[in-house]
Parts: sequence; structure tokens; C-alpha cells
Amino acid sequence: MMAALFIPNYTRAIGGSLSEVGLVGAVYGFALFFSSWLSGKAADSKGKRQFIVWGLFLAFVFFLLQAAASTPSSLLIIRCLAGFSLGLYTAPLIAHASDCDERMGTFASFGSLGWSTGVLLAGVIAQAGESWLELPPLAPFRIVFVISSLFFLAAFFLVLGSNDTTLPPRELPIFPTGLFARNFRVYYSFFLRNLGAVIIWTIFPLYLADLGANKFWIGALYFINTITQTLVMRQLNFKDEVKLIKAGLILSFLVFFSYSLAQNFWWIFPSQIIVAFSFSFLQVGNLLYLTKRNEEKSTSIGILNSISGICLGIGPFIGGFISDAFGFSGVIYLGAGLAFAGYLAIGSRLDQRAALP
Repeated sequence: MMAALFIPNYTRAIGGSLSEVGLVGAVYGFALFFSSWLSGKAADSKGKRQFIVWGLFLAFVFFLLQAAASTPSSLLIIRCLAGFSLGLYTAPLIAHASDCDERMGTFASFGSLGWSTGVLLAGVIAQAGESWLELPPLAPFRIVFVISSLFFLAAFFLVLGSNDTTLPPRELPIFPTGLFARNFRVYYSFFLRNLGAVIIWTIFPLYLADLGANKFWIGALYFINTITQTLVMRQLNFKDEVKLIKAGLILSFLVFFSYSLAQNFWWIFPSQIIVAFSFSFLQVGNLLYLTKRNEEKSTSIGILNSISGICLGIGPFIGGFISDAFGFSGVIYLGAGLAFAGYLAIGSRLDQRAALP
């Protein structure tokens, strides 16, 4: 998240257009899609630990290389590699936590804690480099990229001593149609909401800057979102994950639309608290639903992460071109509309079958 926060601003700073901002985000997302799909399926048949270890090490290398990007094209290539590395370990790591009987809300909250710490550090570091140390324009961003890579390195060393879960491996078809079909409404509603979110996040740092926020306040606004997620997710012990999913979808629509009403960046603060609740409900609800109802945990979560990757691939591309044509407000209205479509898609017929024993 340290790196992701300023990628749109960094792309612009090295000469990229708004459309190129979208393209840089798109290749990251598509790479995440492919690696999540492959690693999720492979981890169920070959074990999870190797994907976690190698994914974190490659993330260290590729996120470090972002500091060397000097043109939009070079950044595009490096972000593609970074997205691939991220997808290698995320689904196996979530499945590993589920196999160890970790509460999904607690586990997800640590991810949000990392996000909140990352965006706050990124905002402080970049603003300090620009205002206090008076570094060259690109230097604050590059310092953030270097520090972000060191966190991946620390995580890599932490998992070297871990053991793989002992659940028996499963042989799966290339495309698990049965698994996809029985979870279709969860996947489809998540796709629509996440696509709307990514379309907005593509231009969100630029939108905040347009509303008067400097680098510190951009980081602070992201921090409000992610630290609230940390607090909310730890308290989510609902037995009805379907209601959590539905609440997350309708709240997403409301908060996305609220962004269009902002007169300056101060108006965004309460919206960031609400969006934290919406994502917390949706993320924990989806993880509970999939891990409780599917023996192929890595694969089912890998598909969910792959959908995130598709959204990260399509969303920035759409967001960049929509913002070129209709401005920031057009992007926000489209994102809100897609979130509402996700709520309608979940409907009242979501599979309510009992969880696995």
C-alpha cells in the first residue's frame, strides 16, 4: 500500500497522461489476476508454503525496482512484475490461515493494519521529503518505494521458518466450473463492486489533490480508511456472512456517491470511515462464505483474488479514459452505479447452504 498510494501521482510526475495512469494500473491488475488464479489452484495440489515464500521474495525485488522507473513504459513493466509477485502468495496465505483455524476477521484486520501503517508512512515520508528536506520532485516517491520493498523482505524472512499446513493436496481441473458455479453470486457481486471501487481509486489521489489535499493529507485520508478497517474487522463475529456481504455492497454505493458531493478534501474524512465499514463487511463476509463452504479453499479464494486482479486491470483503464472524457465526477458516478449493481446482483437467492463440517 505504501507503493500503491502514489503510483498515479508518480506516473504523472514522470510524464504520463491520465490514460497512462490507467494503463499502469491495468497491467498490475491483469498480472495479479493470472498469478492469483495459478497459485490458488496450484497451492491446493502442491502445498501453500512455497508460493508464500517465493511470492514475498519476488515482491521485494520488483517493488524495489519501482524506484528505478523513469518513464511511464518502464513503470508499466515493473508494475506488471509487482502485480504478478503479489498474486503468488495472497490466496495461499489466506487459505493457510483458514487451515490453522484463524478467525477471518482477525486475520483480515492485520492486513488492514499493514495498509493503514503503510499509507500513513508513505504520506509522511513523501511530504517530509518534499517540504522539509526539499528533495528533487521524484525523490520522495522513490524513497517510499524502497522502504515498501523492505517490508516485503522482512515478511519473507518471517515465513522462512514456518511450516506448511498438513491438509492433503487435491487434484483439480484447469477450470473448476462446479466451484465457480456454486459461488457465482458472491463472485459476480464482488466483481461489480470492486470494479466500481478500482475505477474510483485510479484517480482518487488526483481527485484529493484537486480538492486541496497535499501529500500528507492524501496519506492521512487513506489511513483513516484502513485503520478503521482494522478496528471493525476485529469485531466482526457475525454468524450470518450473507448479511455482511449485502451490507457491504449497499454501503459501498452510498459512500461512493458521497464522494461527488465533496467541496474540499475535509469533506472526505467521514466518507473514509463509512467506506472502511463497507469494505470490512464485504471482505470478511466473502472470506467466511468461501472458506466455510468450499473444501478447495486456496482455489476459491484464488478466484476471488483473480477477480480483484481483473478489476485492477480493467478499472484503471476505464477510470483513466473516463476521467479524460468526463472528469473526476464521471468516474465517481460510474463507480457508485457499479456498486449498486453489485447489490442488486446478490439478490435474495444467495446460496444459504450449511457450512462444511
